[in-house]
Amino acid sequence: MSQWIWKFGELEHYHSLLVHSTRQNYGYIEPVIWKQYACDPVIAFRKVVELEQEGTITIHACGDFTVTVAHDTLRPWEGADSIPYWGQKVVPLKAGRQIITVRVSNPHTFPCLYIEGAVETDGSWLADDQSGSWSPAGTSPMFTDSAHTPETFPFRYEELEALEKEPVNGGILLDFGKETYCRTEFSNLKAAQVRIQYGESREEALDGENCVIRFEGKPKEGRLSYRPSAFRYIFVSDPNAQVKADYEYLPLEYRGAFSCDEPLINRVWEVSAYTFHLNCREFFLDGIKRDHWVWSGDTYQSLFVNRYLFFDKDIEQRTLIMLGGKTPFSMHVNMIMDYTFFWVISLYEHYMTYGDRAFLEQIAPQLEEVMRFCTGREEADGFMRGKGVDWVFIDWADMDKTGALCGEQVLWAKALECYSRLCAFLGRPDGGAAKKAERLQSLILEKFYDAEKKAFIDSFESGRRNVTRHSNILAYLFLPCSEQMKADIYRHVILNDAVPQITTPYFKFYENQVHCEAGNTALLEQSLRDYYGGMLRFGATSFFEEFDPTLSGVQHYAMYGRPYEKSLCHAWSASPVYLLGAYRLGVRNTGVAYESFDVRPQLGDLKSFSGKVPVPGGAVRVEMDAAHIRVLSDIPGGTLRINGQTYKLKAGEEKIINCPAKML
Repeated sequence: MSQWIWKFGELEHYHSLLVHSTRQNYGYIEPVIWKQYACDPVIAFRKVVELEQEGTITIHACGDFTVTVAHDTLRPWEGADSIPYWGQKVVPLKAGRQIITVRVSNPHTFPCLYIEGAVETDGSWLADDQSGSWSPAGTSPMFTDSAHTPETFPFRYEELEALEKEPVNGGILLDFGKETYCRTEFSNLKAAQVRIQYGESREEALDGENCVIRFEGKPKEGRLSYRPSAFRYIFVSDPNAQVKADYEYLPLEYRGAFSCDEPLINRVWEVSAYTFHLNCREFFLDGIKRDHWVWSGDTYQSLFVNRYLFFDKDIEQRTLIMLGGKTPFSMHVNMIMDYTFFWVISLYEHYMTYGDRAFLEQIAPQLEEVMRFCTGREEADGFMRGKGVDWVFIDWADMDKTGALCGEQVLWAKALECYSRLCAFLGRPDGGAAKKAERLQSLILEKFYDAEKKAFIDSFESGRRNVTRHSNILAYLFLPCSEQMKADIYRHVILNDAVPQITTPYFKFYENQVHCEAGNTALLEQSLRDYYGGMLRFGATSFFEEFDPTLSGVQHYAMYGRPYEKSLCHAWSASPVYLLGAYRLGVRNTGVAYESFDVRPQLGDLKSFSGKVPVPGGAVRVEMDAAHIRVLSDIPGGTLRINGQTYKLKAGEEKIINCPAKML
């Protein structure tokens, strides 16, 4: 079957330009704050074929093209037997060995090619940007129809009806019942000028001065239409307006599931899944309203949720390709130092999950480019410090960022370790990355671990010996700390109320991981009931960027000094999908592409649960209550671990374990 092809990465960079050019703030487009990469305007595509008989091919291209068919040379412009076909859509081919070269020029979007007939375009073709660096072309299972070019992303659409319509302020307010993301068309407009205000809350939609997304236009033949945006409510200043809203979404299959005896927890899982789906588009978005950008640190967390919900390899790859940029790589991902390190770690996690060697081979040159950039910024002592416009982030928190910040060094050491392992998978030398990672890990323990405090400090250069949860959580999760050191961190930092609390769901994700890894999973249900349940009780239909239960009313919508800046649909708040799948159903990958995996179910504070976790080639289904555990896996390689006992799982064969009370 034919596929559209392009130079690897160009699809992602083109759609990144579109995505990062549509964030609207207060009636204006807000340009992205980091480096974006343009597409090459001319790409050559090539394939050597051996035909048993003559035939024809039909050419489709995004741009102008020239086809050359040669028999004995890879430099067709020099061969006497090379035949050019200038823009000819149907090209004849002779029997025997032939070299087909197609040059496509497209300065407006990006060059793409689709050939059908005696020869078809697919991932076996090579592409070159006219620099002589031929490499496998990019493809996607989404683009197999000649009529649907890769220039337009293949979203699905579903018309939504407003559940309530209310005359207010001389216009009309529509309530669609839940957070959504729709393209809109307004008809039957009578006014000469119409103002349209979108709101994630009723209050925002009615606040003409402060609503974040708004439009004002002069109707043509009584109509106005707008690109997709996030909202639950829409206010239209013309009371005659009729509104058509088409929900735009990526058609992802819900492959993961979770259900338990507690309706509130079930609702938390469902809303988490919906929140995440809204943010799964061309790439993993941070939030569908205010942020509407793609951030590497947030993507890292989205990978965990995706693997327990959709297990969609393609959206992970699109996001990772786009974030990795192009050569020359001259600025940290999202201009944030730790986000570059998270990108490298994410590539490793992606390979471990899917085992896609072809993708790893394709992205390896950019990985090497990113690593060259990073190692070029190391200082003489081996540490990473911010330079120029670098944003040393980690989290919104009061950390001592004097000199080398502990969390940054931990992530850089982990990135080096992950890079070395990826090189091993590819059979390539790692340039000393493994040894450098080991040296850096030792240096971190020497300089940042405070034996008296039994914790890691943020900075050894300031002399303040400041302890935050952030540095210690990253050390717990990413450094090869001893079990005693982890126990000390957990006791003296994580369970220590004197250490300032984490205030963002972004880093609560990691803190919840630490609680669960430390065996304190009883906190999981408490967090879901209090934090996420609090949002549901407030009326949330998707989960917020953050939630403070001490606030009330419209205070919940304010952030960054503005009344409605808070995102009410944020990808990082979908983590219950991952936490329940990993620490209740207990399915965890332990090999490459689930060649081996563990199932460690825990009831926690629940009486019973059932669910499934997607894996390559199927799913693992887990059911548990006080009396029994049932596990059914579609694939081999699994081990059920419960109360110190292990049971091998066979594909297609249900394992039932009766559980005496003492086991639980």
